[in-house]
Amino acid sequence: MRNITTKQLWAALLTAAALFSMTGCTALGDTATTSYTESTIGIVETTEEYVSQTDYLYIKNEDGTIAISGYTGSDTVVNVPDTVDGLKVTAIGDHAFEANWDIEQVVLPEGITYIGESAFMDCGSLTSVNVPESTDTIRRAAFAGCSAIAEISVPANVSVIMEEAFSGCGSLTSLTITNSEVSYANWGLDAEVMPDLTITCPDGSLTASWAKDNGFKTKSLS
Repeated sequence: MRNITTKQLWAALLTAAALFSMTGCTALGDTATTSYTESTIGIVETTEEYVSQTDYLYIKNEDGTIAISGYTGSDTVVNVPDTVDGLKVTAIGDHAFEANWDIEQVVLPEGITYIGESAFMDCGSLTSVNVPESTDTIRRAAFAGCSAIAEISVPANVSVIMEEAFSGCGSLTSLTITNSEVSYANWGLDAEVMPDLTITCPDGSLTASWAKDNGFKTKSLS
């Protein structure tokens, strides 16, 4: 059964209102805004959350692109579009998909540069999600509690992975870190809890050194 949050209930009611009025995209009032931390200052223009005749809520970025801030649909396989209401999607905002237990697979489009804090946290049925080549930042606890996911590949453009990003990912057996300069920052990896995890990374990289020092199996990225 779907876990409906207060945010999603508001979204459903406002979507219905939008459909009834046929006015297209509408900005929500102060009672349904997304709280952004200091980590997002300079990324978003406003905390006003918009709802359109789609399954997505979003917040506008300073450059006219948008960050997905919520999902109100019921699909188990979610293909995030590269545009919503004609606006380019460049980020998955903080808590956007958090605690959505129905989702089993997420496909993110190229053009995503930022995966926000707790974006997919506690998506306990999620078994597959891609990190687009365009992504440069994975924020705190982005995939924390994704207990069913077995494989995550982080492309070379990602230069920042913040703490607890993979905490609670007990089924994780394959983690690829492509950028040799990415430094471990308490990502939530534990060799005792994840004995089958293999970390694939460049020889001599910061991640390789950390993984070997902490008892993880490693594989050279060819």
